[in-house]
Amino acid sequence: MTRRTAALAYAGLIVLASLLAFSAAPAGAQGSLGEGRRQAKRSELEQAAKATEQAAIVAPDAKTRERLVAEAGGIRQRLRNGDFLPGDRIYLVVVGDSALTDTFTVRGDRRLSLPNIPDISLAGVLDSELGTHLTAELSKFLKSPAVTAQAMVRLTLTGGIARNGFQTFPTDQAVTDVIMSSGGFGQNAKFEDTEVKRSGKVIINKKEFQDAIRTGRTVGDLALRDGDEIFMPVVQTTGGRSQGIVRVLAVAGPLLWIIRIFVRNNNP
Repeated sequence: MTRRTAALAYAGLIVLASLLAFSAAPAGAQGSLGEGRRQAKRSELEQAAKATEQAAIVAPDAKTRERLVAEAGGIRQRLRNGDFLPGDRIYLVVVGDSALTDTFTVRGDRRLSLPNIPDISLAGVLDSELGTHLTAELSKFLKSPAVTAQAMVRLTLTGGIARNGFQTFPTDQAVTDVIMSSGGFGQNAKFEDTEVKRSGKVIINKKEFQDAIRTGRTVGDLALRDGDEIFMPVVQTTGGRSQGIVRVLAVAGPLLWIIRIFVRNNNP
């Protein structure tokens, strides 16, 4: 294989792997489990792992090869272990059964304890498989159950967002709705500088966050996890008349930004 052919093959495989597993999530949101977007299907992840492994073989240097091998290993680990970790919350609805319609927490052994039902293992289950898996398990004890299940993520909202603190959101909720359902943002909020932090480290910068807002990304698309912080800075003002002007501009800027996004999305 010539150097040019190898380079073209490497580039093609990298593009394929990105499209299959990671196109919906900013690079900063990739975790140690190679999580990519939360709702990725098993077939997508398997193809992404294979493409990444093939890209590693023709990588142009050792450093790139090592990174790709680690990424492929992370995807394989996700396929083995699944998406659900101890402490994760799942909102379950079983039509006609009030006892099974509630929010339940995944135990330390990755099992879900449900009333009047033997524990259900979530080991190896992906988020995209949750509803089907729980329906199959509950069908062993209930007749034709109508089941819906939604993974929940507990986020911290800080800074200029109106209601600061811990709040829980479904993984399929748009990040725009996360902010608006938390009361929107205050007068001094710098909406355009919003970023996401994990353990104090920025994992989604302000440009990536604005891209997520513009394209309608969800909590799951960004691979957000329990404890992640959505931080919206505030304008530092000095008081008096200038303070009032700055406050007006601080409010008008984010509102115009959201209006522009809305108009763009509704006028293809």
